[in-house]
Amino acid sequence: MQLAIPCFVSENVTMLRAELADVGLFGAMDRVGDLGMHIVIDLRRSFTRAELERAVQGAIDAFPVLGRRYVPGFWRDHWEAVDGPVSDAVHVIDEPGDLDAATATWARCPIDSTRERPLRLVLLRNGRGARLIMTITHLSTDGGGAAAVGHVLGAHLYGIPTQAPTDARRSVRSTLEGLRLVHLPVLARDMASAFMMPLSTLRASPRERTFPRDASEQPHWRHFVISAAAVEQLKTLGKASINDLLIAALARVSAARSTRGPLAVMYTMDLRRYAGSPRLTAANTSAIMTVIVPREDIVSLASAARAVATVTAQQRGSLEGPAFLVTPTALMIGAPHAWVRRAVRWVHPVFLDFPLERCLIFTNVGRIDHGLTAFGEDVEDVHIIGPNVKGLQTPAIVAFGFRGALHVEIFGAPGLSPSGLLDLENELLLGLELSRDSLRATASPAMKAPAPPAP
Repeated sequence: MQLAIPCFVSENVTMLRAELADVGLFGAMDRVGDLGMHIVIDLRRSFTRAELERAVQGAIDAFPVLGRRYVPGFWRDHWEAVDGPVSDAVHVIDEPGDLDAATATWARCPIDSTRERPLRLVLLRNGRGARLIMTITHLSTDGGGAAAVGHVLGAHLYGIPTQAPTDARRSVRSTLEGLRLVHLPVLARDMASAFMMPLSTLRASPRERTFPRDASEQPHWRHFVISAAAVEQLKTLGKASINDLLIAALARVSAARSTRGPLAVMYTMDLRRYAGSPRLTAANTSAIMTVIVPREDIVSLASAARAVATVTAQQRGSLEGPAFLVTPTALMIGAPHAWVRRAVRWVHPVFLDFPLERCLIFTNVGRIDHGLTAFGEDVEDVHIIGPNVKGLQTPAIVAFGFRGALHVEIFGAPGLSPSGLLDLENELLLGLELSRDSLRATASPAMKAPAPPAP
């Protein structure tokens, strides 16, 4: 018998009510930004506008939320179909000029979630092929969902079937469909832990050396790649996963920016593993987990990774991740969504500001080779820009694996100095005990020239 999880959202795709995660994200957008992501793929070939529009329509057919705009309401927020043609979400530029500058322009062009579809596809043609930029809002889906949407788009562009079935449902119930009643006692126990997890960062060491600020009104980003050979070298450090190693390295970065006390790192856990069967979904089904690392364990990457692996193994073995979704659902039963949006603003100091004074936060998307299968050898390079944050004095970090290498992107909100992103990149490499010899690093065009006007 399945576990009965409170769910107040219809699974009827003709009437999409907003999930509680959507409501919370919408309520936080004024404070932290839209958290949108841009997946940038350099290809050896190009596509026609008609092919791109068919692919976008295919993605909307698979995930109806992608064809809708967000409509807030007092009692319930919902997703309403956009009247305009699909072509409004597709842009083709034949002569982009400076490819990186054009990419930065689109990466700084936000999607208005209350007017537009949450998905945008931009093709920048060049002499050898094209650069494809897929922009998707966090309001519609998280990083794992963005990978699923990219996979569906690729399948439609190349005319091949997806490697897993698609599922239009977005509710907590569908996300945790693999849980049963036998899990209820453990889930109830871990709901308390999930609620207190952000508060656990308060016992961590505050950051004494902060990230420098400037008067910039545009975000900046850096992207570097750890070679496949270096990744294999990292894997020799015991039983720690790459995710554990990145958390350990970030704990070491925090230790260098403080003088005493334990270190805290926040990371996202994709909860699709609890769905019961493999499927592609576009939803917000991630939990924010916290790892506390004793300062005495960060003397080396190996010792820090062992300490982190112990904690993350316990978190994976528990139901703290699912509890992260279930707890607010239970607390907000029947509450008007307007109240939920306001409550999000009230809890920002405790659940956002205080933790980010002490710890770094990152998202590990995982290996994206599977998601890009349809593109095959046409892919020359890939990177991610985002999440599009604002008002944060701490950079956001995203990592993903592709063709054996580890890609790391550091995103700074407007007002954070680009020099601070470079410092964090150097500190992260030092934390991983790696040199620059085998790395390929790039900086956002805004570090070299003023940002071009938005389209």
